[in-house]
Amino acid sequence: MVMKIGGCLLVLALLAGSARAQGPDGKPFGLGLSLGEPAGVNAKYWFDRKNAVDMAVGYGFYPSHGVAFFADYLYNVFTIIRAGKTPFNLLFYMGAGAKLGVWRYRHKDDDTTGVGLGVRVPFGVTMVFAHAPFDVFLEIAPSMAFIAPDPFYFDLDACIGGRFYF
Repeated sequence: MVMKIGGCLLVLALLAGSARAQGPDGKPFGLGLSLGEPAGVNAKYWFDRKNAVDMAVGYGFYPSHGVAFFADYLYNVFTIIRAGKTPFNLLFYMGAGAKLGVWRYRHKDDDTTGVGLGVRVPFGVTMVFAHAPFDVFLEIAPSMAFIAPDPFYFDLDACIGGRFYF
């Protein structure tokens, strides 16, 4: 279900056209890597200067380990540093999204595999270079997941990463 929603968001993003998209160096779509929780491959599509969607697939290590996929809508709240004296804009953003994961963890002294679906509230900063097709970001995302057999699970994702835009 989440994969279908993520696929639909990507199709809508690509159909929206790049005339209004305002990613680094005027390019709307970026693909890159992130290190942290989860670590993996990420992508971002800018709809305009304020709105974007990002997605990632990666491997989480703490407190359980397993594969995770997430998709978030992001809104750039304000610009901390504007390009001019510096070669980049530093943007503060926040958003909301969904996370799907397959985790292996200890439950009542047994190794258990659980499937989790949850919500995320990411916020962070991104350094968008004015005349180069890449960005660098730092993000923290509190999340609440519904993982079988436990009813609720609170988690904190945090990562640093970068993307190349084309």
